[in-house]
Amino acid sequence: MNLTDLVMKVIAIEQDPSNEEIAQTLEQEFSSKYSYSFFGLGNSKSVIVRKSEFVGAQISKSGNQITVHAHSPNVLISLLDVLYSGIISAASYSSLKKLEADLVVFLKNKYA
Repeated sequence: MNLTDLVMKVIAIEQDPSNEEIAQTLEQEFSSKYSYSFFGLGNSKSVIVRKSEFVGAQISKSGNQITVHAHSPNVLISLLDVLYSGIISAASYSSLKKLEADLVVFLKNKYA
């Protein structure tokens, strides 16, 4: 198990969807089993995909790139995880890696 595998994945895109469009498309076509919300201000908001308190991902768009980064969607848990050297991430590693990979494949097929 290697937590460095959970680095951001960058996808070059040809379309220019808004963050709201990305969230709506994920909910309608990717899975309604997850919750989708926004984090940030203005046009630089990110889409937060949440499977559980421990498993989620952040999707950010900048120009012609979408970045997917798997992590805990709960801010408090993320901070505790940093303090305890990734213990929580290690416990949910396979779920984080699978969600990240699934999101990358879906977003590539949809927007690249």
